[in-house]
Amino acid sequence: MTKKASDRQNPRSEAVKDPSMVALDRRQLLTRAIFGSVAAAAGLAALPSEAEASDTGTLTFDVACDCRTGVAGTNRGDVFIIQGKIFPAGTLPSGTATNDPTQPVNGVAPIGNWICRGQNSFPFPPAIAAAYSSTPAALNTQYFILNDGRALTAEGYDVPTGELLSVTGGIRGFSGASGFIVEAPFGTNATGCPNFRAKFRLVKRDD
Repeated sequence: MTKKASDRQNPRSEAVKDPSMVALDRRQLLTRAIFGSVAAAAGLAALPSEAEASDTGTLTFDVACDCRTGVAGTNRGDVFIIQGKIFPAGTLPSGTATNDPTQPVNGVAPIGNWICRGQNSFPFPPAIAAAYSSTPAALNTQYFILNDGRALTAEGYDVPTGELLSVTGGIRGFSGASGFIVEAPFGTNATGCPNFRAKFRLVKRDD
């Protein structure tokens, strides 16, 4: 494939050539890699607020993804990493907001750190792109590290409305945790990245 043809397949390359568009392009790339199409999740903007732990099998957090921490490539197999801050569910504003992920919101401070690292699964060669059109755009590992020393880890992939992840384990009070997480953006913050809600469905233990 010629370089010109490759650029047509991957329009991000045009943005990277223009230094004034690099920051915007990085935000778009990271958002799409982690959450798929935020526009497709617009209907989830009114997700109901839940208590941090609404029952013994459910745990819900708000997360402010911080674009200032993001590094990503544009090719298939390129790695990315980005971080953010965890808040109690119902803390973060919806829609286009101005909250700084590192700062308290209405007096409520972050309760932990969120880290996401992974790899792009796109773009595919044009000859087979259609056959793999349903493939998640990215695969990733996420860490929910709370200030009290507890933590949860997860593996997953993006879907049009956000993320689906399986809980792979936990630290301290979450040791032995299993289940799955559904993530959905409900707005953006001052850095241009999403504010999103992470809903854990944890398997109840008998111990």
